[in-house]
Amino acid sequence: MDNGDGIVVGWLGNPIFKDKKGHEIFVHHMPTFFETFPVVLVDEEEIVKADVHFRRVESKYSVEQVGVIVEFYGSELYGVSFDDPTIVKKYARRAQLGNIFELDRATLKSD
Repeated sequence: MDNGDGIVVGWLGNPIFKDKKGHEIFVHHMPTFFETFPVVLVDEEEIVKADVHFRRVESKYSVEQVGVIVEFYGSELYGVSFDDPTIVKKYARRAQLGNIFELDRATLKSD
């Protein structure tokens, strides 16, 4: 387990993603064997509303263009919201695989 993700030291909360109009959008969960799968955010009808693109040229719905924000409910980041695209993308990538945990990677020298 030393080469795993680390020791869970905290749960950051439930991320809620919204576009600039305030509509809630959801991170489309991908199977864990897709390590480089694109991050796609969809509405309640599964229509793509935003994405984290591989190449800027291919993006029609980038987080920057759509103006996505993320708000947290529950646990450590309760009530905190972020609108910086870099931070929003980070949490969208992490939410793609499920709950977002804070991990201690130093103790076991995890990767």
